[in-house]
Amino acid sequence: MNCFKTYTHLFSNLLICLCVCILINSTVNAQTTDTTLHQLNEVYIIENKQQVIEASKKTISIDSLTLVRYNTSSLSDLLSNQSAIHIKTYGNGNIATTSMRGGNSNHTAILWNGLNIQNAMLGQTDLSIIPSLFFNTISLEYGGGSALWGSGAISGSIHLQNKSLFNQGFKTQLQMSVGSFDTKKIATNVLLSYKKIVSNTKIYYNNSANNYSYKDTTDKQNPDKQVTHANYNSQGFMQELSVLIQPYQKINIRAWYTNTERNLPSYSLLTSKQSQEDKNLKLNADWNYSRRKLNSTIRIGYFNDQLNYTDSSANLLISKSKIKTFITESDNIISLNNHTLNFGVNFTNYQSNLISSENHIESINNHQLSKLAVFIAYKLSLLNSKFNYNLSLRKETTNQTEIPFTGNTGIHYQLTKHIAAKVNANKSYRQPTLNDLYWNPGGNPNLKPEDSYEIDGGIELNYSKNNFSLLMEGTYFNRRTTNWIIWLPTEKSYWSPKNVAEVYSRGTETKTELSYFKKDILIKIILHTSYVLSTNQKATSENDNAVGRQVIFTPRYNGQGTLLIKYQNFNLLFNNNYTGYRFTSTDNTSWVNPYYITNFKCSYNYSFSTINTELFLNINNLFNKNYVIIPNRPMPLRNYEIGINLKYKKKKKVETINN
Repeated sequence: MNCFKTYTHLFSNLLICLCVCILINSTVNAQTTDTTLHQLNEVYIIENKQQVIEASKKTISIDSLTLVRYNTSSLSDLLSNQSAIHIKTYGNGNIATTSMRGGNSNHTAILWNGLNIQNAMLGQTDLSIIPSLFFNTISLEYGGGSALWGSGAISGSIHLQNKSLFNQGFKTQLQMSVGSFDTKKIATNVLLSYKKIVSNTKIYYNNSANNYSYKDTTDKQNPDKQVTHANYNSQGFMQELSVLIQPYQKINIRAWYTNTERNLPSYSLLTSKQSQEDKNLKLNADWNYSRRKLNSTIRIGYFNDQLNYTDSSANLLISKSKIKTFITESDNIISLNNHTLNFGVNFTNYQSNLISSENHIESINNHQLSKLAVFIAYKLSLLNSKFNYNLSLRKETTNQTEIPFTGNTGIHYQLTKHIAAKVNANKSYRQPTLNDLYWNPGGNPNLKPEDSYEIDGGIELNYSKNNFSLLMEGTYFNRRTTNWIIWLPTEKSYWSPKNVAEVYSRGTETKTELSYFKKDILIKIILHTSYVLSTNQKATSENDNAVGRQVIFTPRYNGQGTLLIKYQNFNLLFNNNYTGYRFTSTDNTSWVNPYYITNFKCSYNYSFSTINTELFLNINNLFNKNYVIIPNRPMPLRNYEIGINLKYKKKKKVETINN
């Protein structure tokens, strides 16, 4: 009850802050408001600034049909199967992080409706505990983007969006499934959508014994083994509320809560006694004003992330970390003919609390970090929008470290009706995490931010005729990162982070989409490939043999292909995923073998009256491959999921006029 009162109080404060910002901004706008009464039509309200620079950058949006097929999956499963991003998964149901363009997991920014949700203590986000079904739109932005998104957007960013549709009536959905390893999932969605207000409630519950079998190739006598102490339980909800005050003014309020409890297995002969609990509360509100040439958005966010780790072995180890994040941002876009100007201010505050105990000896560490950023972006469109140029700048200050200017500039040019070229250059950075700065023992408060300089360019072919459409894109990128932070052993028997590494990442990426649509049939082929050469450029010690070698756990070759077939009420999806060698030592003398796996999904829809019924079957690792992503962390062999999805939509009343 006390916890509920605390969250209610925080949510109330969030609304008060939003209302104050609206009053301030409305006062400014009122000075130039036309008092003449006009008949206004509804307008599409822009809710993020990504469009200012996206034309010159490589971006990928996961289409709605694919999202539906993965609505029982986590974000890590979706991205590993539907993009060329390498997802580092520490076993089924365990932590999963990203590696884009040869970067670390803390080099990818995760943004929820424009706000960065990365954990400032760890510098990364666990994608395995983020359900895909919570979001309407999921898109990927490749390359550095610190000029707009701040710290961590060195390799790229992942954008999670919730968009409300008004005047849709009443809809509800119930989804249930069972699967291998005694896995049970249930989710529901209730949508109330009217002309002026929308309420969307999403709830899910997942439970699994997760006792899957695998083959231990190092044990020749007894290779068939089973994972133990790996069960997990996860539940959460998201509540969205959107109010259309006027056709040009809207408020969105969102609450997102997840709670995941899982045991962490050991693949050695010893039985594991490790467990982890993740509690995440995220509150987000924004006010948007879009009229004539001005689009103004105020965003406010409060995140409370807790991670409790326990190892009840002989040396009882308990670690409880909590970080509170408060973000407020003003984001404004002015459009005048061929010119678009985007400017704003962002304030972020982190407060961390770490309580650790070993053998009942307790230590407590509390720290905070505040950041203030000013950003500005400009876009020029000429030749009927065939030529687009953009420039973005950001200056950020903190109470701990000095942040240099960051920027982005790019050009997108439509060469012909079907062919376009783009080039982009950026300077990005990553702020040291609170653990990097203050971990006891070993934290280094004198760390500098990591600096990144990148240039990329590509050619895009977009062609359609009759029932066919073809999209092909090839991209080359080249990035150098200095002041790369790594943890090294010290003379005092503990490890400490230092700005000693330099990494050179370069490579190519391709995207191909071929679609055929006619009447009741849709056939779509999607292919993503990437080649990444990410090498260490500087020795970190006297006997370091890592210079010129590939960064560990970064595959050079990665590819993903999907075949989607929709015929009347039937849906089929085949997904193939190839990941090349990953080196496990800095001198590249040890590695993990490549793997190639196939996943299969099918469903059948049947509608009667106002209810739509969908039966679905998912088969993961169709050909029963034995593989690992991280050494000594085996992944499951062939496994299944079968379920039903019930959707109800209330029919709208049709108004008639009697003559």
